Amino acid sequence: MIFVAVALYIIGYAAIVLEFFVPAGGLVGLTGVGSIIGGIVLIYRNYGNSLGFTFLIVALVLTPVLIFVYFKYFPGSFIGKRLILFKDQKKEDGFVAHTFSVYEDLSGKTGLSITPLRPAGTVIIDKKRYSVVTSGDFIEKDREIEVIDVIGGRIIVRKCNVKGGTV
Repeated sequence: MIFVAVALYIIGYAAIVLEFFVPAGGLVGLTGVGSIIGGIVLIYRNYGNSLGFTFLIVALVLTPVLIFVYFKYFPGSFIGKRLILFKDQKKEDGFVAHTFSVYEDLSGKTGLSITPLRPAGTVIIDKKRYSVVTSGDFIEKDREIEVIDVIGGRIIVRKCNVKGGTV
């Protein structure tokens, strides 16, 4: 029976290690933890408190040690070098985050809705198409709109009256 408990331990730790490689949403790791706990319970029930406590202490000491060893040596291992990105994405190499600074110039401009805005839709401002949202109101197609705010990549508009001013 002790061989079954040791096998549950080994299977449990193997499942926890496998969790790092298999995208299972934690299911494999939870199975491993359950296997280790099952091994400890099996030892407690069949061999008493002293051996059960020994297995519990081994699990409580071995788990953090294995986690430390994993994070210390895995990145330099054969598999770790293939799974972990070590290169920096530098601006000089052409890697830049998308910026929405081009939209900031739109604040206060007027345009024409080419789809109904309920509350999102498409407008034309200065002969360019933009995806926009309204400040909450429904705006029909082919209505004049004004950009009232730009937050990040979100362009917020409201409808204008017929004479070019805002409603």
